[in-house]
Amino acid sequence: MQTSSNNKLPLYLLFPIVFCVAYLLANPGFFSQPYQETGDYAANALQIWKAGKLEESLGAYSRFLVNHPGPIVFYYLAIAEKVFFFVRSPHGAHSIGIVLYNLFFLLIGLRILYSKLEENRSTVLLFSSLILGLTPLLPNAFSNIWGPGVVLLPTLVLILSLTDFSNGSIRNFFWFVVCANIIVQNQIVGISFIVPMFAIGCFYFYKNKGLSQYKTKEFGFSLLLAVTFTIICWIPPLVEQFANSPGNLSKIIGLAAKNSTFHKLGPTLQYVLSYYVSPISIPKQIPALLIVGLLFGIPSFWKDKLQEFDKSLLRILIWAFFITLFGAFKMKGGQISHIYWFTYVLAGLLYYLNLKIILSKLEFPNTRNFQIYFISIIFLSIAIYGKNTEFEYDDRPEKFIAAISPQKETKYRIRWKSDPKDFGQGDLSLGILLRLTREGYNSCLNEEWHFLVPKSFRCSDSEPAITITLETPEKESEEFQILNKNSFHYKSTVVRIIE
Repeated sequence: MQTSSNNKLPLYLLFPIVFCVAYLLANPGFFSQPYQETGDYAANALQIWKAGKLEESLGAYSRFLVNHPGPIVFYYLAIAEKVFFFVRSPHGAHSIGIVLYNLFFLLIGLRILYSKLEENRSTVLLFSSLILGLTPLLPNAFSNIWGPGVVLLPTLVLILSLTDFSNGSIRNFFWFVVCANIIVQNQIVGISFIVPMFAIGCFYFYKNKGLSQYKTKEFGFSLLLAVTFTIICWIPPLVEQFANSPGNLSKIIGLAAKNSTFHKLGPTLQYVLSYYVSPISIPKQIPALLIVGLLFGIPSFWKDKLQEFDKSLLRILIWAFFITLFGAFKMKGGQISHIYWFTYVLAGLLYYLNLKIILSKLEFPNTRNFQIYFISIIFLSIAIYGKNTEFEYDDRPEKFIAAISPQKETKYRIRWKSDPKDFGQGDLSLGILLRLTREGYNSCLNEEWHFLVPKSFRCSDSEPAITITLETPEKESEEFQILNKNSFHYKSTVVRIIE
């Protein structure tokens, strides 16, 4: 399916744009619906709020009581919130911003592939395979502002640009650096993936006579852009690092140095294999290792049906598999699903190589009518089935804050207990803190939960403040109840005000 000279818009551009437009049409609530973040989304929104004031220096909090390395995406979302000022809710603006962010990386990824293979067939197969690989996360993945979500499409570009780099080309090296920075800043575990993958890319770059390009202006310019982008990304984390003792980066290094975790090989292998198997709904009776063995074996033994770039991509994916396996083996704490979401993208790329071989004799009609029909089906499928299921309004913070009637000159401490009974109130507590912040009230969290929020939202338990305590009642109430002057009950929460 070669590109006709009459085509004004090649498929590698058309597919992502059609996808983006259809996805936004499926989610008009992004523009018009009120939204109240709670839990991790509220914690992220607080950092986006600080980024909008040029005050954020860290990434999101992690379960290891440190922050992920950097805030680059928070700054992007703060800009998106200002650009889409006409959108009803800040979260809606963030969602639109992430859709466009993913569109950008999808365009870059497909452009890299098309520039190497110069055929629409591969573009169609990669796009289809990527959607298949991300099936477990759809449809919310393309508007997800959470750290594990914002690294998905950068992982696609990272692998494709690294494949190109490993062949001795520096044309797309800048995009590798951009994506490497984004992944590392948003996920601590990204360090264990990016560093060895970069080392492997450098080895093959040298092996393929890449050093001869050191003297070219193109290499110098690409390197300059990469270094400049990296410096800009790491200014906020470095400022925080030197302004505190110990800084967040020191804590991350210390955490890595003390990590003596070694998971058992069997469960670890199953954990990694699940990302390759779950998107294609393989029955549990069939061993996952057999399926993944076939996925790697088919392109390995039928390489003659692949182009040179595809062969290099397979080599990179094989390395990526073993590096992620080792990373999961050493993963501190439990092997939680969202930590390795980026592996779904690796699976999608592997599906692409298999489809190229399996469908090697299938010819796509090279007609405009076929393209229009095919693109229309994609457009309608996404527009009908692409609704973000997380986009709902939570009215609890609004109702509780209205009942509290906060005053601008007063400081409010949000508190919930860590006991099993009240632990679940944390999501709502962060939502109330976020709403108070956006409405201009002075609010903070008690000492026990300081790691969840930036410093400006932390207060000691001893300093003067009105304490808003969230508790879990014995029974829920669908009606908002005023228990007394300083106590309110709504749904699964009782709020008590202690002056």
